[in-house]
Amino acid sequence: MQHRIGEHALLADSRTAALIDPDGNVAWLCWPWIDATPLFFSILDGDRGGTFSLRPVQPNARVISRNYHARSLVLETVWEVGRARLFVDEALALADGPLLVRRMRAEGGAVAVHVAVETPAWPGQHAALRILDTTLEISGADRVAVHAPSAWEATPDGARCGFAVLPAEAQTVTLASADASTTAPSIETTLTRWRRVIPEIRQPAGAAPGTAGLLETSAAVLLGLRRNDGGIVAAPTTSLPQWPQSARTWDYRYCWLRDSSLAALAMLRLGLVDAARSLGAFIGSVVVESGPLPLVRLDGTAPPTETAIPELAGYRGARPVRIGNAAAGQAQLDVPGEVIELATALARAGALPAELGAAVPVLAGWLVQHWREPDNGIWEIRGAPARYTHSLVTTASGLEGAAALADQRLVPGDAESWRKVAAAAATELGGGDRPLELRLDGGGADAALAQVALLGGLDNLAGRVDATLDLIVSRLVRGGLVDRYEGQPDTLVDPCAPFVFPTFWLAGALAAVGRDGSRWLDAALATRGPFGLFGEVADPGDHSPLGNYPQVQSHAAFVLAVVVPETPS
Repeated sequence: MQHRIGEHALLADSRTAALIDPDGNVAWLCWPWIDATPLFFSILDGDRGGTFSLRPVQPNARVISRNYHARSLVLETVWEVGRARLFVDEALALADGPLLVRRMRAEGGAVAVHVAVETPAWPGQHAALRILDTTLEISGADRVAVHAPSAWEATPDGARCGFAVLPAEAQTVTLASADASTTAPSIETTLTRWRRVIPEIRQPAGAAPGTAGLLETSAAVLLGLRRNDGGIVAAPTTSLPQWPQSARTWDYRYCWLRDSSLAALAMLRLGLVDAARSLGAFIGSVVVESGPLPLVRLDGTAPPTETAIPELAGYRGARPVRIGNAAAGQAQLDVPGEVIELATALARAGALPAELGAAVPVLAGWLVQHWREPDNGIWEIRGAPARYTHSLVTTASGLEGAAALADQRLVPGDAESWRKVAAAAATELGGGDRPLELRLDGGGADAALAQVALLGGLDNLAGRVDATLDLIVSRLVRGGLVDRYEGQPDTLVDPCAPFVFPTFWLAGALAAVGRDGSRWLDAALATRGPFGLFGEVADPGDHSPLGNYPQVQSHAAFVLAVVVPETPS
């Protein structure tokens, strides 16, 4: 059974990520890295995706709660089994290698537990199971082993084992690389490691009750989906559709420099300065080596070519399933400005890494050379490149930011020439009080242009901010949320749900100009699932998460909307 997207809990450890469904099944897990071939993937194909489920044997057992332990991505599921209860704590351990730990303890009586593995069948690969008493080996792209408290036995589809969990003694099932140690760190050790890196977050003034807890969950998402000394994924999944049964199914398991910059800004707001600095250093190293690429793997190498996998049924029939992302080959002129904004914020915090400082003149020089060229824009529109207004806005803002950094002698470069190009870009945008639109030649409302109220270096556009926000509100609202843009400018005609992070942007932009953005903040907050996780988009009817999940950009936008910076941008 493929459950609703928002009913899945995320586990992550800065290497890979898993989604656990309400039945106790690992519905998604790539191994050993987050952008590697999926090991379990029933969320994309219920027949071929395999299972790794853990639950009480008793048929009438029911889940009575599923929650994260505070300041962590350690999941606790509580099953009611007659008069007894089974507590299942699950985590990708923060250890030396990828390791999935599933610990069980009982209260009120013994509980019989059943663990089942069905063999996954990723197209083009042959997976096989081998039983070695209490160890089940799964061969495929990588050899992994599932260690259990009792012996495994073969079934027609895979293998299973059963055992009793007694009140006085916990039991543990683990999944690790086949050659890894069988000694697993305790759940308590993993919780301690999480809480060492995530501070207790105070409730923001005037925020809705529970916001501090949501911010702590967002901090865990941002840290868990970021590779140590590497990049951060846009989301840990591929091909979860932006509309039911549509072909808007993209692979987001890569590092977008734009999204990563906004994630690092959110880390700064949360006080995660070391993580923000490290992510900034990675972004800077990519730019210095390769220029302002739209996206890379988390280790900085090129992502695979976008490829459809026709053998897979997709999430509830949404096809095709894709590996790789063709946006890697696009021109996206907004990227340099977004990265320079991060450099400015890190410099203000006294945390600008040398790698990002070296990247700023590279980015500014690239903008000077290319700013008049058409591109595919922040929305990665699949079609002929155009002159997108948002790209020109971030060009002007970014070059002004680079010049300010050069004035402070924090980066090398010709501040005067950068300001001249920034002024030329601002002149092309024009002044007055008309709303900004998607393209320089029109095209209607664009939700990304709410950022005009949030970016620096755009004084000449001050008279157009209110009209631009009004245009977004009047034309892009659907179900209380915000669509990306008007019309259908790309070549894919399938529908798309409204987006979560532009709704947060609108709330923040209205607040920044002294208007009431609470309606939009409340609407965006309502899209979170039961674990406090945001998708990329949401159903306009019930606001449940859709698209790849959870979405880093949505979590970053939430943080930036509710945590006010200590000093103005």
